[in-house]
Amino acid sequence: MAAPMSPAKLSLEESCPGALPPADLGLSRALLARAQDGDTQALNELFARYYERLRRIVRIRLGQEARRLVDSGDIVQETFHAALAGLVDLRVSDDGELLRWFARVAENRIRDEIDRQRAQKRAAEREKALEVATEKSGLADGVTEPPDAAYKREVREVLDLAIAGLPEEYREAVLLRDFCGADWEHIARRLGRESVHAAQQLHQRAWIKLRRAASERLGGGA
Repeated sequence: MAAPMSPAKLSLEESCPGALPPADLGLSRALLARAQDGDTQALNELFARYYERLRRIVRIRLGQEARRLVDSGDIVQETFHAALAGLVDLRVSDDGELLRWFARVAENRIRDEIDRQRAQKRAAEREKALEVATEKSGLADGVTEPPDAAYKREVREVLDLAIAGLPEEYREAVLLRDFCGADWEHIARRLGRESVHAAQQLHQRAWIKLRRAASERLGGGA
């Protein structure tokens, strides 16, 4: 019998969005079809469905330094705006493919925005304002966050920061599997691995590094 998973380890893994729930499979494609027929409500539901996943992917891809220049929420909004034209003729075979398409659009937006920010050399005051906005919890003044919710948010933030600090191939393996829900065959092809097993080993090594880094940032509690 396999050893039970420790609560700390489970906490970190559960902090990743993971694959879309089986009960939801097909919903995104249905929303996409309605949106392509001009249904604005379906379009808004589609964007809302992926907002939080994309925001975390964007934060990870930006990394801590770039987040001082670029607001992750702005990038997600720009991603959806940039995606509007492409959605009209987009054809996907599964919901995960649609999410990965959004993630690629977001990656292009990140690259463009960072280049623009560096070229313009924004003032230090503007950089500080964006840094504060990026880290803002979103709680109303005077509202105390429940301890359990605060801990979960802390773990998500620590985990995302740790993922951002991984070597590129490890980072991509985690993003593809644990954020975009890609299957092992897709991950092997995308990362140039010769087999599913090799992709799985890469992903396993990435998580070993992640748990170590997160444990250090959480004071050994990961």
